Amino acid sequence: MTGRVPALLAPALAALLAGTAPAQTAQPAQTAQPAASPTAAAPARDLATPAETMRARLADAALELEFDRASAAALVGQARAAYAQIRAPWVQADPDAAREVDRALKAAAGAAQAGETPALGRAGAEAWTALLRGAYTGLETALRAGDAGAARDWLAVREFRVASSLTRLSADATGAVEALAQGKASPQDALNAVRSDVLDGYQARLLGALADLQTARARGFRTLEAEQAALAQGYFALLRPAYVAQRGEAAAAALDRHFAALPGALSAVTAALEGFRAAPLSVREVQARASQATRFLSLVPVEYARGVKAGGAGAVVTQPVEVNEARTFLNGAVTAYADLAPLLRDQAAARALGRDLAALNASLSVPALARTVPAPGDVSAQVGALGTRLSAAFPAEWKAHDAGADLDVVRTQLGAVVAAAQARDWAAAETARLDAYALLESGTEARIAVFNPDLKARLENQIWNGQHPQGLAALIRARAPLADFRETHAELQATLKEVAGVLGTEVAPAAVATNAGIIVFREGLEAVLILAALMGSLRRGDAVRLRRPMWLGAAGAFAATAVTWVIMQGALSLLGRYGEKLEAVVSVIAIGVLLLIMNWFFHQVYWTDRMASFQKHKHELAHGPQARTAARAQWWGLAVLGFTSIYREGFETVLFLQSLVLQAGAGAVLGGTAAGLVAVLGVGAAVFRYQARLPMKKLLIQTGGLICAVLAVMVGNTVHTLQLVGWLPVHPLPLDLPAWMGLWFGLHGTWEGVVLQVASVVAVIGSFYAAEALKERELRAKRGAAAIPS
Repeated sequence: MTGRVPALLAPALAALLAGTAPAQTAQPAQTAQPAASPTAAAPARDLATPAETMRARLADAALELEFDRASAAALVGQARAAYAQIRAPWVQADPDAAREVDRALKAAAGAAQAGETPALGRAGAEAWTALLRGAYTGLETALRAGDAGAARDWLAVREFRVASSLTRLSADATGAVEALAQGKASPQDALNAVRSDVLDGYQARLLGALADLQTARARGFRTLEAEQAALAQGYFALLRPAYVAQRGEAAAAALDRHFAALPGALSAVTAALEGFRAAPLSVREVQARASQATRFLSLVPVEYARGVKAGGAGAVVTQPVEVNEARTFLNGAVTAYADLAPLLRDQAAARALGRDLAALNASLSVPALARTVPAPGDVSAQVGALGTRLSAAFPAEWKAHDAGADLDVVRTQLGAVVAAAQARDWAAAETARLDAYALLESGTEARIAVFNPDLKARLENQIWNGQHPQGLAALIRARAPLADFRETHAELQATLKEVAGVLGTEVAPAAVATNAGIIVFREGLEAVLILAALMGSLRRGDAVRLRRPMWLGAAGAFAATAVTWVIMQGALSLLGRYGEKLEAVVSVIAIGVLLLIMNWFFHQVYWTDRMASFQKHKHELAHGPQARTAARAQWWGLAVLGFTSIYREGFETVLFLQSLVLQAGAGAVLGGTAAGLVAVLGVGAAVFRYQARLPMKKLLIQTGGLICAVLAVMVGNTVHTLQLVGWLPVHPLPLDLPAWMGLWFGLHGTWEGVVLQVASVVAVIGSFYAAEALKERELRAKRGAAAIPS
């Protein structure tokens, strides 16, 4: 045998070595069969198992041929016997395909007896692709007849796109058949959906076979060359009707001759396929692939720079895991671009861009142990130039943000966490975890926070410091066993699947505006209530002047929020990495200042409005150095309180709104934001108006209650954030609290949060009663002094 093991042998070889099929090969037909819906009837015929048996025995025969011709011939006989079990349905569905399978199996038997490995590989590929062609013909026939049961049977015999960490097997065809079975789709609609999914997979397989053929020819791998040529020809036979519909019979016949002349006519085949798509992409699919291409390409230099260091003798690999991540992202970009290239208007520019992407891919595909590799700066410059050309090539309608592309990156980064944990590289694991969370924080949290808050809470817990299962952050800190990482990773994959469902839901502009308005109202309510509560009481005498620093602090926070918005548009992921920690720091400062100001507030109100003796003392203090020092401290304290109360909410609001702008455009988001701001201002105005009518004693009580409630919410949310970043331990309550209680009341179901919330309430109420007790004591002392005769 010459060259590497043929691709047809991969399933059998993988089964021998690892007990499972490799990701880069088609899944076995029986495992590719989609699970039927709970109400669906069981399949009437098992076509998948004999089909996969035929394929596996041919692969085994090619593997065995170099060692024992008799065993190889026996395996080919077993393949023919497996096909005999299902030959009748193939003859009925597609007689030409059935005869082609018979001819190929006969050729395989002859090649086994003669010991011709390339011929056996070619015959096996021809038999398998002819079998696929017959299954697809049967599938279309069943769909036209509205027979969902037969369609399920035929759909089980198929191949998918090449699977990788950045792509997922499509379930569109399965969903279409099930919709037909349930009466939710017409036969024609189901047929269109199945064609789009299945033919897209076969075209991807065709392009992959041609690429492998080129590699095999360059390296002199005769067996692989013969096999890939036959696979390419067989896949095109599946796509030929679509080619005829687009290019005509004459062009298809000419292309048939080119395929028959492979590998010599490889360039002619490639040229004839330019611009051809068997299954046109929908607008949404085009946007998704364009988003993937740009997103993945932009991450290549980031990951590469982490794994390669430039030195005097040239750049060297220091972190192979990071370099592999860069290659993974680049492969994802290349794959996404390959689907889009035929749709671009300027095909000459599209081909040039494709060649340059392939050249970059080749330059990075060097062994990890190589002495020198491309410098990070050079790679960054190349990617920057390619990104500019990519953006210029894509029409404006392709550039709408697709959050699904972000989820693909998140999945890859979460997989990198597990890989780094397996290598015990905890720094790399934490970096990958933060990268994943940064994309979630900036790209998806806005929608799931409003439409499914429980899902948001579950996702955060799994990435940070959850308990069931343990969050990734906690596992990394504990240097946990690999099995624990895999358990959490599996839970995360299930959660991300739910997130994808939320993101995949079409949302009307009105819903986006409502989403934005709720976010602004929820995040702004705490800050406005704090300011209204404190300022509402600063309305008498010298206390009025203390409103100014709070207004100035609030204005500064609005300005800082606007600056954050501008910065975040260019560095969203970067800020997202530190968003939770920044929010935690600002929240702690806000709570500390609020407690200090609140203590001063209660006592200041008491001394100012209740103690006549203090009026004289206040006059003395107001003109001395001690008064000026105290005034400055009060001024800065109130200014800091005004700033932190607004900015702690503004930072998170900007993250959420920026995400919505990426998903739905600025119009609907700005409309919802304006509505949310009006609602927040309305609440503040109502509080001010209501408090202005209260006497000071009642105002003190009402304000204290308001601050008590707002402080409890602030403390609960801050504790939750501190637990997310690992700065506080997590001890869950024995009961589960719904996520909406955390969003609106700061109740997140941990002992730390509840205890500290209770402590904050006690501090507020205690401060009030302490002031009252001090007042009564002073009054009793005055009465006692007045009762003593002079």
